[in-house]
Amino acid sequence: MHRIYFTDDALADVKRLPKNVRNALKAQLTGEFSRDPKRRSLELRDRLAGFRSLHWRNYRVVFKVLDEERAIVVFAVDDRAARAKQNIYSRLSATAEQGKLAERLLATLRGFAGKGGR
Repeated sequence: MHRIYFTDDALADVKRLPKNVRNALKAQLTGEFSRDPKRRSLELRDRLAGFRSLHWRNYRVVFKVLDEERAIVVFAVDDRAARAKQNIYSRLSATAEQGKLAERLLATLRGFAGKGGR
């Protein structure tokens, strides 16, 4: 089972969701998904190679799996509408181009070290 961590941006995305959706998303992420996240998601390409996308209900969750650490780091959550798809990937691509994705990943893992994730 993988531990689940959220970057600050992803946490802000989740907080914007209705409470019932947040609770259902938590159940989804901590259930079967956390046991085998690669099988339940799609691999992204180009600038976001190494990241994955989970399509759940009307939402998209973009994350990275760290196999050695048995961790999933969620970078963004948004709805699956066409405009949102462009927004979520554009936002992550811009961050990748600035070289900030690795920094956010490390900051997230450091911030949760010893706290247990989820």
